[in-house]
Amino acid sequence: SAHSASRLPAGRFILMLGVFLAFTACGGATTDTSTAAAPLLEVSNAKVRGLLPDRNMTAAYFTLKNNRPAAITLNGAKSASAGKVEMHTVEMVAEQMRMRPLTEVLIESGQSAMFVSGGHHLMLFDVADIQATMAITLQFTDGTELPVKFSKVDIAGGGH
Repeated sequence: SAHSASRLPAGRFILMLGVFLAFTACGGATTDTSTAAAPLLEVSNAKVRGLLPDRNMTAAYFTLKNNRPAAITLNGAKSASAGKVEMHTVEMVAEQMRMRPLTEVLIESGQSAMFVSGGHHLMLFDVADIQATMAITLQFTDGTELPVKFSKVDIAGGGH
């Protein structure tokens, strides 16, 4: 029939796509591939707040850019330095800012998700100590895990 030719097995199609991308991505004359392309998942402004006295929880912020050809869904994070890491967001409820858990964040191809104070953020619980940096691994629904080094920042003004 006419459209049986367009039905390649998915595996063969992906393999052909990979070969095509490998050839088109090279383009330049350099043989150094380390700088040839941006990472598929790019994290910037990764910051974790220093602990307040007598507190063992804190927040972390970052920007995640999806350079993949398809959307990706962030659905969690983990850190050896924290007992638990949760994604949260802040929203207005009855004229009050309320924090609520966030189960997943969809990031379209070419788009970024920003985790900022007063918006989406990571909450880290049971944190004993934070050195100059903290390793936090971002987790995605497709099984991808992205280790990120977060820089410690002190909370301005101290106190509350």
